[in-house]
Amino acid sequence: MSKGKTNIHKFNIFYNLLKIYQLLVFHLYYKKVEVVGRKNIPYGSPVIFTPNHQNALMDALIVLNTARLNPVFMARADIFKKKSQAKILNFLKIIPVYRKRDGADELSRNDETFDTCIDILRDSHSICLMPEGNHGYHRRLRALVKGTFRIAFRAQEEFGDKNSVKIVPVGIDFEHYQKIQQELLIIYGKPIDVSEYMEAYRENQARAINALKDRLSDELKKIIIHIGNTEHYDMYQDLRGIYNSRMRRRAGIRGNSLYKRFRADKQMISLMDQHFITNPEKMLKLSGKVAEYMAGLKELNLRDWVIDRDGFSLLRTVLQSLLLLVISPVFMVGWIANIIPYSIPRRMIKNVKDPQFVSSFRYVMAMIIFFCYYIIAGILAGIFADHAWLAWPIMAGMLVSGYIALFYSFSVKKLFAAVRFRLLKMRGDKRINRLMELHEEIVTAMNSITGQFMESILPE
Repeated sequence: MSKGKTNIHKFNIFYNLLKIYQLLVFHLYYKKVEVVGRKNIPYGSPVIFTPNHQNALMDALIVLNTARLNPVFMARADIFKKKSQAKILNFLKIIPVYRKRDGADELSRNDETFDTCIDILRDSHSICLMPEGNHGYHRRLRALVKGTFRIAFRAQEEFGDKNSVKIVPVGIDFEHYQKIQQELLIIYGKPIDVSEYMEAYRENQARAINALKDRLSDELKKIIIHIGNTEHYDMYQDLRGIYNSRMRRRAGIRGNSLYKRFRADKQMISLMDQHFITNPEKMLKLSGKVAEYMAGLKELNLRDWVIDRDGFSLLRTVLQSLLLLVISPVFMVGWIANIIPYSIPRRMIKNVKDPQFVSSFRYVMAMIIFFCYYIIAGILAGIFADHAWLAWPIMAGMLVSGYIALFYSFSVKKLFAAVRFRLLKMRGDKRINRLMELHEEIVTAMNSITGQFMESILPE
């Protein structure tokens, strides 16, 4: 393929305008976005981004919004069948990849896709491939497919010594897959230089592909939450919420950034893996307690923080109630102004069968519906107001009040949970007492497990 044959990676003003709007939505959608290791991205070089794949379209959007590049992405070929959809996807810098299920004849068309990728890399642009092939719900790295490495080696073989293809592992950790206003951590790992494997590739292609695949797998496991224990997965995941703050203190990790929480989780998971080998009976008992504790929280519609903090103090409860009462008019304005665009995606996601597509569907629908709704509201405001310029502050007011209403609803839920906990505790509810006992037993058990770690880091 001659240089410049594909223009999908070239500058497009309309694509960049859409990206700016989408970036605004992205930062409104998540409560906190923390990026670590962006300095590892070799700007100006041919780059293949390889994120772990757990949350459908959101994984690609995360790379797009945080890498400060416009990578070209791949998607399954069946969504390109309609010409109208294919044009939209190409505009969004997405190209098709064919799988066995598409038919043996279709697989040969991957050569064209691979040539397009090489053309993009030749111009020192970037592509983003999901090395796991498809998305998965659990927080672990699954087996990597070979397509990524075939593209990398074919490109490096053509470039020779002129340019070096870099594979950048990307670790993505969602606080919650489906909910809005959650926290998001992205870690860009150190780039892997494909040219280092070319001599091995010339000798034995299959062996070199496997070696590079293993290297990327190892690098990704360093920068993602990898829970390899499938039987007790839920316990590992639940303890991330229950014990993280204590794990940070015991490990000497100061601060509350997402990356520091991530480091504590990684250490905790490693220690638990070791204890499943050395003391499996103790870990099985702990697993049972965690399961009972989480079931009890679900029954009473409570969260761990309520038990851990013993609810709110009386003073805080009174002050927060008064504050919420004072700003309730703003909440009502924001709720009324935004109830239509907020409710439509919420209702429509009920028809989404795959839970990992819920966030992607809600995100895209919100982008479209809120944009159209605000434009219509602005036009109507301009028509009925004495001055057309009033449409802009009206739309801004709708956005700000809607955002306040969202946080107001979160605060009300937390307050109600704390009050409900306090009332149940005052009544001597056995379920609350049992939850408090379980919480203490879980923390004590985890303190014992992490004790060996403390001994290993203390000076002699």
